Amino acid sequence: MFVITGAGGRTGRAAATHLLAGGYRVRAVGRSTRRLADLAARGAEVWEADPSDPAALAEALRGADGVYAVIQPNYLPDHPDFGGFQDQVAASLTQAVTESGVTRVVGLSSWGAGHAEGTGPVKGLHRFEQRLSSVPGVDTLWLRAGYFMENLLDHAGTARTHHRISAPFEPGLPLPFVCTRDIGARAGEELATGAWHGTEILELQGERDVSMREAAGVIGTAVGADDFTYEQTSRADFHAALRGKGVSANVADMMVEVGEAVNSRHTRMEQPRTARTSTPTSIERFIEVEFTPRYRAA
Repeated sequence: MFVITGAGGRTGRAAATHLLAGGYRVRAVGRSTRRLADLAARGAEVWEADPSDPAALAEALRGADGVYAVIQPNYLPDHPDFGGFQDQVAASLTQAVTESGVTRVVGLSSWGAGHAEGTGPVKGLHRFEQRLSSVPGVDTLWLRAGYFMENLLDHAGTARTHHRISAPFEPGLPLPFVCTRDIGARAGEELATGAWHGTEILELQGERDVSMREAAGVIGTAVGADDFTYEQTSRADFHAALRGKGVSANVADMMVEVGEAVNSRHTRMEQPRTARTSTPTSIERFIEVEFTPRYRAA
């Protein structure tokens, strides 16, 4: 039996679905069982547990052959101390793993998590890796995923109105765009096969590297807008735009740091691109299936 934490999120739901399709028993854990109703309908056992409650999590993890351990990957916009939130959940998950007796864990991390500083919210995932990997007797595989394709969905409204997307990244800088559904499927696959020992790192780099300029071109083609462009925003403008949307100063500072880290190559993939570090969904397929319908509805 495999336990999926964060099962109400994109990667957790994909991991649970992948395992259920393979005939495995799945215990799906989330803040609300209501959000897990679709997984229950597919045969999952659903558990409600707050990620900051180690006792509830330990009970949910007990008896598992393996666990997918997730800290919410997307920042909480108005949180005054998002790093503190990450540390709280990391401590809870680590205590739960320790007390439950689980011996195999796949953890969701991020490219750049090898660095302790200078990577925005990824610093919290570095600390998560260090904390959970220190538990004795547990084989832990960290999936360091690249830049989520789903981040483009936040631009759908602006894209429709202005025929452009804006971000702090250099226009021609290749980025390891990866679909969250592929991340979850890989997590499920790794749990099922269990072919790692000790603590290992696996980067997930997407189908190929794609620059923001290229991504904008794919969007323009998909929606039939020849004038569709990408605009790199300055650090100050990016920070101001986030604050104008109600994002806390703490989180806005972190997100500015993400752009700086990527542009300076401080955040970069370190493993070679191989069949194992690549994932199947192309940017073209993602734009067709996920972005374009949201663009049309905006």
